[in-house]
Order: sequence, then structure tokens, then C-alpha cells
Amino acid sequence: MTGIFYDPKSRRLHAVVTCPESGWLLVTHNLDAGLYHCRRIMREWLSPEDLFLVEWTIDRERLSA
Repeated sequence: MTGIFYDPKSRRLHAVVTCPESGWLLVTHNLDAGLYHCRRIMREWLSPEDLFLVEWTIDRERLSA
């Protein structure tokens, strides 16, 4: 499944074009989504305190997988 996923264990975002790791949560199918877009979506299911702890760079290493 392609998209940007959130890894709650490491509190990081990952861009995925194949298969996400188990436990990762889909943020958006849009691989070109900006961080503001991701924050706005994640605000619906993460508390403000948890949002503050997220590493907001998107790991794009999985794009080449």
C-alpha cells in the first residue's frame, strides 16, 4: 500500500511504496503531502502532547524499496 505512514514506536513518518511495517498507521495515500497536511490529519487521532513528540521529517528511504 502506497502512502505516508506513522510509526508510533519511533514517532516517525515514512513514505512507503510497497508494504508498511506492521503497526504503522496510514496518514495519507498522497506521497507528496506536506508536513502541514500530515499534522492536520494526525491531529484527529493524536493528542497535542503526542503531536509535539513526532519527528516531522519524512523517511523516504522506503521509496526505493
